[in-house]
Amino acid sequence: MTKKNLIITIILLVIIDLVAAGWYISRSFEVSGKAPTLFEERDSTDDIVEADTVSTVHQDDEFDELQHNTYYFIANTPAIQGDNSSRYASIKHVKVRWPKKVNGEENPVALNKELISKAFGNSQDKMPDARYVYLNTPQFNKPIGDDYHKLSTAPTIVPVYGNVSQVLVYPYMTSHRLLVMEIDKTEYNGTTTTEDKSYIHYDRTKGRVLKRLDILVADVDKENKLLKVINKKIDELNKGRSDERQLQHALNVPAEICCSKKGILFEYKHGTISSQPIEILIDYDKLTPFLTEEFKQMVESNEGYTVFNDNIKPEPVNPARQVAAMSTAPAKKTSSSHATSQKSYKTKKSGYYKKPYYTKPKRTNRKRYNGARRRSGRYGHAGRLR
Repeated sequence: MTKKNLIITIILLVIIDLVAAGWYISRSFEVSGKAPTLFEERDSTDDIVEADTVSTVHQDDEFDELQHNTYYFIANTPAIQGDNSSRYASIKHVKVRWPKKVNGEENPVALNKELISKAFGNSQDKMPDARYVYLNTPQFNKPIGDDYHKLSTAPTIVPVYGNVSQVLVYPYMTSHRLLVMEIDKTEYNGTTTTEDKSYIHYDRTKGRVLKRLDILVADVDKENKLLKVINKKIDELNKGRSDERQLQHALNVPAEICCSKKGILFEYKHGTISSQPIEILIDYDKLTPFLTEEFKQMVESNEGYTVFNDNIKPEPVNPARQVAAMSTAPAKKTSSSHATSQKSYKTKKSGYYKKPYYTKPKRTNRKRYNGARRRSGRYGHAGRLR
């Protein structure tokens, strides 16, 4: 072999070794999933790709028209023999303004599931089915088994024996990032009326329900500090309230909260800090240490707020008695000039004429007792009855 051929052979072997080494290294990276430091630098376009995954297009939410359904039930056998007024009765009302489309998504599954669970307490897939199961299950003040039947008209609700249960579902607020649905439950149990409110927070851009832990940090020390902030706000509110309307200090942070445009409403039930249900509003700037990082970013980037004012209220506890009172009210005595017998009156001329018969129309507008003491001034200042 000549010297020239030897040099060529050596060069070819070196090239083959380099190619083999490169192939081996590339295969090692594929198997291990690691890349050399040179390729670990992140290109700035990656941030743009991730940002594009969060939709910046905001579409208006759509809701069904208000639907009101009512079922009536009454016991077959009176609790006191011979006294039909002692028959247990149940009235169930449902009023819903259900979301049809949220940010362009029709019938969002996660939101529907949470609404059905909290409003009707069952696991049906569709709202009409869940509503029917709730309405078709009477709530009597005492177990009576199957000894009851349905009615087509409202029974008279008698104290002790009558029960009226109601569920109201409707939107409270929507914005570019957040939809808040409100669920009101009231029950008259024959003696007292109780009221309960809950809220569902829905991330419109990510299509998921936000739990309390997604909004407020779960930390005992921070919760104690948050309680002090709430009680400080209560002290400020008490300065403008009379002695009999003074609010007591809260013993804990309530489980139920409602996120609004300016801050978070902390829902206190009746008997906790007042004889009535009270909402304490704490502004977001005072809540910064207690919010999760994710929710802080949502608040900072949120806009396009719309607060609904549908004025949806519970039905009267005793509609049958109201109708009966209107129909049996004694008629007012009429004066002689309005008597049913038509009188003849003499005019300045020698002729006579008959005065036409006239009756005063009955009053139809009556103040109705709704059976539940509602918060007045729904969108008033925090701490006042809403």
